[in-house]
Amino acid sequence: MLPELFSTGYIFDSPQDIHELCEEYQHSPTIETLQQLATTYQSVIVAGIAEHHEGRFYNSVAVIDSAGLQHRYRKISQTNIDKQYFSRGDSLLTFEYQGYVFGVAICFDLWFPEITSEYAISNVDVLLHPANFGGEQSLLLSRTKAIENHCYVATCNRVGTDKTQNIVGEYCGNSQVISASGEILAQLKSVAAVETIELSKIETKKVIGVDLISEIGQIEKKLK
Repeated sequence: MLPELFSTGYIFDSPQDIHELCEEYQHSPTIETLQQLATTYQSVIVAGIAEHHEGRFYNSVAVIDSAGLQHRYRKISQTNIDKQYFSRGDSLLTFEYQGYVFGVAICFDLWFPEITSEYAISNVDVLLHPANFGGEQSLLLSRTKAIENHCYVATCNRVGTDKTQNIVGEYCGNSQVISASGEILAQLKSVAAVETIELSKIETKKVIGVDLISEIGQIEKKLK
């Protein structure tokens, strides 16, 4: 997994600057290069790539394997910066790989229970979280979301700086993987790095949901 908008950066002097860098996903040099890497390493790559589609521009994530583009997700929860550059996405994404169900939430998406709870209902095992943020709040929030939704949360946050005429964006890195119990399985520092994590299937996920629903039903009967 790579960060949100990994190939362009996030803050620009004008919408035109980022729009010129947005790529048609069907003819994307970035996706073609990642496809070659996916073929070499027999893997799936999840990467934030600015998208141009039918006259609109999106803060998007592409899911790529050796056959090319398999899925895309367009950021739904927009910051004030996103609103200056991009149209809003309108649907969530889940996909299966090696027996796991993955969901994607881009940066600010993680803050909204309407999104994360929907992924929990879909029995997502791993929530992938490509991001560009500077504060520690999102790191704390990802632990909460992992416990709340009983899934892994893997955050890939950018390091470095965006400088424009009016604003400087500094990104803190600290990419991390959180278990369903809130344990930090891996956490990187504020420098560019690569980490590989081996995960185990969360077998109790559906059982917990069923038990909770049953318990709520019993409480409702007693109240009546």
